[in-house]
Amino acid sequence: MSNERYPLHQIIVDDIFSHNKVAILLLIGIVISAIATIWVTHQTRLLVSEQGQLINQNQRLESQYTNLQLEENSRSGKARVEAAAKSFGLQPVKKEQEIILVE
Repeated sequence: MSNERYPLHQIIVDDIFSHNKVAILLLIGIVISAIATIWVTHQTRLLVSEQGQLINQNQRLESQYTNLQLEENSRSGKARVEAAAKSFGLQPVKKEQEIILVE
């Protein structure tokens, strides 16, 4: 029996790289695929979050637009215009006061 020590670490590394090249390539492919999956999932979550914020902003803007339309309709109502005209002393034009210009 000899007390000779073999470099076990070197033998394992040599065996892996010389005889298992396909396994190494597959392992590298799996690692790259896993990193790509994590990155795509992260980007998707960011986009879904941004979409939610944009939907909320859109709803707020639609609500504000509806309120502005209601306000515009209430301010431009005929009764309101007539009340404002009376407060300034204006009267509707009568048929006798109309002047038609013909060229």
